Amino acid sequence: MENQDRVNHRLPIYKAAPIKHKIIICEPLLDPIDFGGELSGGWVEQVVAGGESGREVRVCNYDWVLDIRRQCLEADVSFWFKQTGTYFLKDGQQYKIARQYQHAQARKAAINHTSSHQSELEP
Repeated sequence: MENQDRVNHRLPIYKAAPIKHKIIICEPLLDPIDFGGELSGGWVEQVVAGGESGREVRVCNYDWVLDIRRQCLEADVSFWFKQTGTYFLKDGQQYKIARQYQHAQARKAAINHTSSHQSELEP
């Protein structure tokens, strides 16, 4: 779910689907996303966020990543910042990050979160 339009369309369908383990993937993250409190209730285990890699990539803004993380913390849902993407905007500065460093740069942010009930969700 890469932007608000896709979240508005897909989230109700995904939430209602009879899937035991649900993870929301916000990749490539292209715009800010507001889940509108829909992460609460224990129906989703994790949200993954990351930028876009490859040709003709678009910018991923760190503020968008942090806002998704905030929503996950409020709902006690695990959060994983997977990768920065090629073009990454942080603190008003745009960076071009080579593919081989995008995952490592996301890890360096140290913003991943494990929910308090994650161990209960393991198969």
